[in-house]
Amino acid sequence: MDELFDLAGSAVSQSPASAELSVFDRTFPVRVAVLMRSRPITEAIVAANRQDWPAATYDVATFALAAIDLVIAQQGFEEEATYDDVVEGLTTLARRTAPERPASEHRRVGEYTVDALLNRGEREAPFTYRISDFTDEARAHQRRQVQFRLLIEREDPVRGDVVLNATRDAINALVGGLEFDVEDEQVANEVLLERQLAKGAFDAAERAAVRARLLSVSLAENLHELIKNTRRDLRAVIQEWATVVPQRLATAREHIGGRVEAEHRLLAKVRESLESDDQQVTMAAARIAALLTESSRRHDALHRQVIAARSVFLEEQDRQSFRPPALGHLPDLSREILTPLLGLDSETALLVTDRWLSDITGPRPPKLPRLYRLVYDLWAVRDPTDDDRDLDDDDEAGDPDPPTIGPDIVDAARRVVIRIGLPARLSALLANALTDPGLDSGTDRQRAAEILALAALWCFAPEETDTEHTASVDLTARILGPRAVADADDLKLDLPGWDGDDLIIVPHPDALATADPQPVTDHPWIHAETR
Repeated sequence: MDELFDLAGSAVSQSPASAELSVFDRTFPVRVAVLMRSRPITEAIVAANRQDWPAATYDVATFALAAIDLVIAQQGFEEEATYDDVVEGLTTLARRTAPERPASEHRRVGEYTVDALLNRGEREAPFTYRISDFTDEARAHQRRQVQFRLLIEREDPVRGDVVLNATRDAINALVGGLEFDVEDEQVANEVLLERQLAKGAFDAAERAAVRARLLSVSLAENLHELIKNTRRDLRAVIQEWATVVPQRLATAREHIGGRVEAEHRLLAKVRESLESDDQQVTMAAARIAALLTESSRRHDALHRQVIAARSVFLEEQDRQSFRPPALGHLPDLSREILTPLLGLDSETALLVTDRWLSDITGPRPPKLPRLYRLVYDLWAVRDPTDDDRDLDDDDEAGDPDPPTIGPDIVDAARRVVIRIGLPARLSALLANALTDPGLDSGTDRQRAAEILALAALWCFAPEETDTEHTASVDLTARILGPRAVADADDLKLDLPGWDGDDLIIVPHPDALATADPQPVTDHPWIHAETR
């Protein structure tokens, strides 16, 4: 009896006021980040009221989810959805919503919705939001950055056309807004679907079949991301191939075999319902059968990808390990090309530009040119040393050009990273390089700091091509590590002679969520070392 009174007393003493806020839990920022996935759609709904069609006429939220669903339905097949395909589908919905409105307005509604999902207002940049984080040991307030995309455009090399793909964030938003284990989720979903079919709950069974299709797309997207990263840079995923990928591929083969068998069994149950006298049951069974057939096709395609994955790894290992270095002399685009071009009259400049674009792009220009890459190349700073010199008699014509960055400078930059350790602020790396006693001159310290800054910028915004900028990739990996990434949080550099964001540099992407290194600000000794 006394124990019962003790338990009752302890229960009463724990009042709601003494309960700890869940915001301090480590998982809370993840939940907030998940919530942010729906914010672009909410913003599109609000902005729709400022368009030139009557307010509250079109349901932009329904149109947005319908667009994502349409993209997912064709994603991974030969005929993936294009921008015009999705806009045409939404135009039909808009026409059915408001048949009295003009056809041009229906088209504008469709384009507005797809553009909002692509974030075309910000030139298709990732959606970026700031959230609060109170999960450190001191429970101090921190700002975290959440970045994601919903729809992306990519060029289909087979069709020669630009198609739309839904990202994992968009798929998760449709499935339920949470990260999950695809294999376990799909098994549970198919058991649920089988029970619903046995009970005749066809509406619930149809929702479960839609969910199964989305899970199949997500599973294929995970493997596609691994293959894409392998082809882009094997070094970034070599550790995964050495540890988790073989087991993942074996598990995927077993999973696909089980899912194909389950889908055939479910299709047999659905076909029994197709002979029902109830027309609604027959129509629902037909829709479920179509969804299960599509999932089966996806699993067949995924099985082919799994079988070919090892071959991709071996081919890329051979190609990237033994790729010859790039040859040729790169001109100083700013001094030798852009500056003289700006001095021409507009008619001549247009003539030269048109000829230059036709020469570098060839007869089949890319469908998705990136202007920012051209601008970055035009404004790239070259070493002022003059390479136009006569070769000595002892030099052979085939000898490689000497490196523009001395190995001692690269080693000094690497020593700075080892001394400071990652994660670190760019300001801390620069300050340590500018006061490095291992370098004899202020010029060498300045160059080591510049190399660190360039490596950090490359980690912040790497190029997405497979064959270009190999030297930059190798140099960055040597200094900061093969998986290093950088991010900005609006904190500016406060060092003499430096400007821009004080980037946060971490050794691998997973470390960004908790990294909060301290910046180094202006100090007199930095002035003394840089004079």
